[in-house]
Amino acid sequence: MRSAEIAVVGGGIVGGSIAWQLAFRGAGNVTVYEKSVIAAGASGRTGALLRRHYTNEYEARLAQLGWETYRDWETAVGGSCGYVPWPVIVTVATKGDYSSNVELMRTNIAMQNRLGIDSRLIAADELQQLQPNAYVGDVDYVSYEPDSGYVDSIQATTSMIEAALNAGATIREGTEVTAIHQSGGRITGISTNCQSEIPADIVVCAAGPWSTALLRTVGIDIPISTIRVQIIIAQRPIELIDPHFVYLDTVAGIFTRPWAPGRTLIGVAGGDQHDVVDPNTADLFNDHAYPAKAIEAISKRIPAMRNSRYLHGHAGLYDMSPDAHPIIGKAGLDGLFLAAGFSGAGFKKGPAVGITLAELISDGEARSADLTPFSLDRFNTDTWKQPWSETEYRFDSDFGHGL
Repeated sequence: MRSAEIAVVGGGIVGGSIAWQLAFRGAGNVTVYEKSVIAAGASGRTGALLRRHYTNEYEARLAQLGWETYRDWETAVGGSCGYVPWPVIVTVATKGDYSSNVELMRTNIAMQNRLGIDSRLIAADELQQLQPNAYVGDVDYVSYEPDSGYVDSIQATTSMIEAALNAGATIREGTEVTAIHQSGGRITGISTNCQSEIPADIVVCAAGPWSTALLRTVGIDIPISTIRVQIIIAQRPIELIDPHFVYLDTVAGIFTRPWAPGRTLIGVAGGDQHDVVDPNTADLFNDHAYPAKAIEAISKRIPAMRNSRYLHGHAGLYDMSPDAHPIIGKAGLDGLFLAAGFSGAGFKKGPAVGITLAELISDGEARSADLTPFSLDRFNTDTWKQPWSETEYRFDSDFGHGL
């Protein structure tokens, strides 16, 4: 392994974390190939919310392991990721026909607590006390994580890449991997826009929406589609000068967090906001009508935001798997590994994916978390259509993905 040539495709938080872990372990000569610049894709356009509320233990464990890395970044990785410990609120429908979600939420929080996640169920009146500017008439209970927080996504990704460099990895920006090569079912190398044949014993594909086309060069089809999702940055009115909580709000249909002093990131969730696109030609600017739609949506939870002002925004790309769970692990050929299909929830898991996939590659087994459920092989049958837990919520609207 120590003399292996390892190619990591993708310079986002996932690819950077994998490269750092492999280089730190001395697993081989690690090279990261990024067709643009570091964090140019989803990692540079995400809100980087670190919510840890999941209904299945597998992703909750990855989210917790990732959060621990962000929290301890200075000692664990080095440098800074811009981590801000801040309360996170997760809402699901709890009224009327959806009242059963309350007990499910209670059970899920108990599971999260068992994994070391600091979360608890709070009633609407307690949320009102914590957030006097919030409207709480549409929820009975919510999940409250007092310090899950968020990070600066570009700062974190760049810092992770720096850690990989310090551990001996090589970074090649502006270098697109155009093909993977194999012989007899074994990886032999890659081609790039700069060089037709580069030997490689191991290829790790962490190229997000571009993973599909790349793996087709070795005859492997992965069920990933690309959707376009927008966010805006709005200036808050003076009555909201103090930053509000982070919300993953399936009831109001938004995700939001403080962005900078006096400013808020807002994204509108829901399938009607998710357009299937070609990742090579997608428009990465806001639609003309989107800012008003986003401000109206956040006003359902924070009414005073109706007086906020649009500053700027952009669109990003989600690499969606059919079940909205990531694909992590071996990918059909000896020496080929995949980490993709994160469906808009990958940044929080990035450091954990690096740890566990490096364990799998170096030691033949992921010990820090179970990667078995994330296998590409699950799509060989219809079993992927089954819920990942018995405590999944019922939504009263289309949020775009589950929890």
